[in-house]
Amino acid sequence: MATALRGKQQQSGFSIVELLIAVALGILLSWAILDVTLTASRTSREVELTSEMVENGRYLSQLLNSEIRLAGFYGRLENYSSGATAQPNPCSGLNTADLIAGMRFPLFGLDGVAAGTTTCNGDTLLSGSDTLLIRRADTNFVSTTAGLDNNQHYLQATIAAMVMDTGANKANFSLLEKDAITLAPIRQYHQDIYYVDDANVFKRLRLVNGAYVSEPMVEGVDDFQLVYGIDRSGDGIPNADGVNAAFVELPASAEEWEDVVSVKIFLLLSSTNPAPGLNDAKVYSYADKAEVTFADSKKRRLFSAVARLTNVSIKRAGL
Repeated sequence: MATALRGKQQQSGFSIVELLIAVALGILLSWAILDVTLTASRTSREVELTSEMVENGRYLSQLLNSEIRLAGFYGRLENYSSGATAQPNPCSGLNTADLIAGMRFPLFGLDGVAAGTTTCNGDTLLSGSDTLLIRRADTNFVSTTAGLDNNQHYLQATIAAMVMDTGANKANFSLLEKDAITLAPIRQYHQDIYYVDDANVFKRLRLVNGAYVSEPMVEGVDDFQLVYGIDRSGDGIPNADGVNAAFVELPASAEEWEDVVSVKIFLLLSSTNPAPGLNDAKVYSYADKAEVTFADSKKRRLFSAVARLTNVSIKRAGL
């Protein structure tokens, strides 16, 4: 009998209290593991979104900086004043005469566009954003008219003379180098418009073969703002003149557009997708914008840069 009782005692299981404690500990451990896993997942997702946004912001900042520095590059041409008294229409003024007139103004833009405003290809612009048009010649060149596209505009220039025409009029590109034999460099002419559409996509319109071609570049651009530095004394740097400020949101006349020597660039970018559990409580102030806020869970960062119109400012400074 004693042996039977001992067998029963050895086979007895956990008490109800012990089972409840074990279950509770299991739940707590599972919850801790789940919380760590979710936190790691959220952190990884935020890092991924931030990396994407930073890469896009740096790309756009460097691209615009480079393009603005090249604005007004017309080869070796020293004096490119066309005598124009106003900016040609950037959308309809695409003939040779208008493009030559536009050479006087390496930059043009719009400030804080109204809702519903469209650009040359019909894209609706992001309300309140800016646009930027850049005029320049290509840094690469050819010394032969063979292979020129009939509808593309090209610029041929020496220090004192220039020819702009389409590739269809090859015979007009007759300027020669000092040896009186070699053709002066012939460069493709660029007239590019940078803007943000109402889907927050940063785009570029490129003048190719006589018409604009749209190039989507970066998604998730919440704003694009520009501030222009005006050289009011002819020394190649932005400066004030009485009541006229050195930096303005938009040049007020054709003369001021001609006197632009630098541009401050502001790009507000957001992640293309929300970050789980994030609340963007930041307040952004830049250009003429103050206390800009957003009520969503996207990651954001403001990028800024200052670009000098090297070709314009050096000529104005007499260097």
